[in-house]
Amino acid sequence: MRRLCEIFGMSEGDVVARLSLDRRTGVRVNRLSPLGVDAVHRAIADLGLTLEPLGWCPDGYLLGGEKRVLSASDVFGGGHAYIQNISSLVPALALGPLPGESILDLCAAPGGKTAHIAALVGNGASVWANDGIKPRLEKLREVTRQFHVSLAAATCHPAQYADKFVEARFDRVLLDAQCSGEGLVDLRDSAALRYWSEQRVTNYGWLQRKMLVAACRLLRPGGTLVYSTCTFGPEENEAPLSHLLRHHPVEVCPIDVDIDRHAPGAWRPGLRHWGAETYDPALAGARRILPGEEFEGFFVCKLRRLPD
Repeated sequence: MRRLCEIFGMSEGDVVARLSLDRRTGVRVNRLSPLGVDAVHRAIADLGLTLEPLGWCPDGYLLGGEKRVLSASDVFGGGHAYIQNISSLVPALALGPLPGESILDLCAAPGGKTAHIAALVGNGASVWANDGIKPRLEKLREVTRQFHVSLAAATCHPAQYADKFVEARFDRVLLDAQCSGEGLVDLRDSAALRYWSEQRVTNYGWLQRKMLVAACRLLRPGGTLVYSTCTFGPEENEAPLSHLLRHHPVEVCPIDVDIDRHAPGAWRPGLRHWGAETYDPALAGARRILPGEEFEGFFVCKLRRLPD
């Protein structure tokens, strides 16, 4: 609580309240569905459910009604609509994929963000999905098949060494990194923090440094890298990015997702300082998504690779 009060700039009561919520369910209508978008909307309405447009995400909605009704239906089972918290819609939008590009999702399982990338380009890009954990890779394959995604490749390389195994270089790389998952904590569960420790946060930070370096090396000059986590600790967010900015040819870019207009106060700039650490000032361009009634806690930063 002490750490989160400092990170959020909030009282302990406010922090506890934000981590003790039943969040609204997010839905992405799948443009790759063979039914067509209009038919998917009708099918959801026939279930007695409503969709409230987000405004900042094409095909992104908040669900009105019971999540289990949608999850048990053919609309979900047939890959016509994907259920996910709306924070996790931001990375693919920030990546800004375009048809004809080569795109790598480096820590892709279970596959929701891979499917979103493919939907944004209408399966018109060469999308390579990787995950370093074999059982998760099998889940990724299931999800991408279910949601009508055409993959160029699916591989099982550890993200921190992926540049040693993959010879290709990409126009865009998404690194939705393995992390301590603080943004998913529900304090109403008495065991919510059973795996949490500052040492675990620190250990993930070192792993994420290596992942970021590998991701950067897999980019073509001028290519885009999006780094995201579902955690709060600066050790896992600003710290590994600051290291990358110091030692590799990258720059921070604006995130062109119009959350501010539709959900004021939902996110904040990246931190400049934490304890005795001072981070690269460009990380004010990163975004911390605060947990609330709609959003899970999240972090996103967009970078461009410069010429060597």
